[in-house]
Amino acid sequence: MTDSKLKEALGYSKFKGTPRIVLLDSGYLVVGDILDGAADLGWEIAVVPAKAKGKAEGDFLKLLLLTIVKQKPDFVITVNHLGFDNKGILAGMLNQYNIPVASWFVDNPVPILGGAVNSALQNIKLFCFEKTSLQWLKEKGFDEPLYLPTGSNTKYFNPGSFDKTLPGKFSHPLTFAGNSWWTKAIEEPATEIKKAAEEIRRKLNVNHLNFNDQYLSKFKKLKLKVKGDLKKYAALQVAFAKASLDTRIKFAKALNDQGLRVYGDYNWKKLVKDLDVRDFAAYKTELPVLFACSQININVTAEQMPTAVNQRVWDVPASGGFLITDYREDAVDFFKEDEEIVVYKNFEEAKDKVKYYLNHKEIADSIAKKAHEKVVKSHKITDRLQAMYKSMKKTFE
Repeated sequence: MTDSKLKEALGYSKFKGTPRIVLLDSGYLVVGDILDGAADLGWEIAVVPAKAKGKAEGDFLKLLLLTIVKQKPDFVITVNHLGFDNKGILAGMLNQYNIPVASWFVDNPVPILGGAVNSALQNIKLFCFEKTSLQWLKEKGFDEPLYLPTGSNTKYFNPGSFDKTLPGKFSHPLTFAGNSWWTKAIEEPATEIKKAAEEIRRKLNVNHLNFNDQYLSKFKKLKLKVKGDLKKYAALQVAFAKASLDTRIKFAKALNDQGLRVYGDYNWKKLVKDLDVRDFAAYKTELPVLFACSQININVTAEQMPTAVNQRVWDVPASGGFLITDYREDAVDFFKEDEEIVVYKNFEEAKDKVKYYLNHKEIADSIAKKAHEKVVKSHKITDRLQAMYKSMKKTFE
């Protein structure tokens, strides 16, 4: 197809009738939630497989263009900019043909986009679950990025979805479901990147409390023994992964004597002596049951999230479970503290609250019920997609 023919084929009207999207599938869990949510809303969906670290390869570009010609989407959705290359080739191509893109960051965008170039084009609308990153995204050149938290996929995370044979398997007084961060911090990074990450940690205090504009200004000026921004920001990502690993070790050690059971990777075993570690619970079939049947679901957030909450804050109450989570601004903005959510600010406080709610199940049940009602009313994945569509229509219609 010639370029003129392609432009003609892609010159269709958008945002008329039933919403139509093309979803880039990188295998990220939230992609599946978007797919379920869009289907629940009655949207027309086409899915294009995309590598997590896109290189704008010929076969992928060809498949994407053919899918867009056939689907005639209102816009393309990607999560964490996955499928897009760091040189801006894919972004430029879609901009050339006036195809809007909604890129939803459900992780901190700074390490992901820090080394990217030519990505802030007029056809791209960024949505981000971390409100403190919005100013950085503006400075990166993106026009009016919007705050959009994640939400629960209530197709699976609801009390009526459970396999009735599973509750006995997952009943336990105190559980945490999540990884240790060992793989991202220790196993995956190249030696060069790990050394640069340790240099960042020596020179700049790495934790969620100071991950702000002032910190990023200092980081930008920091001289590291790696070449180029891509490696520098990759090192920042590893530095925060290592900080998250350290936090999770302290978390598990503090709560281990209260019978903490962890469902996650077995690296937990070598990090915390005598910790009760089980296999990851399957996301759609087992995790909702675990959340509902644990007397207390204890949560700890990654260090690259200064104010945002992770998925457990939505999915535990959606499943009907009781949650105690570490303090983040979003947690107490969205839920009434001690009425709909319980938070702790240090691990000693976490231990005290675990002890209290283990002995006051009726209070915990009341909090869980109110939190469930709040999530079902306002914090589903469908609620987020409707907000995204409204914004995209307003911007690009």
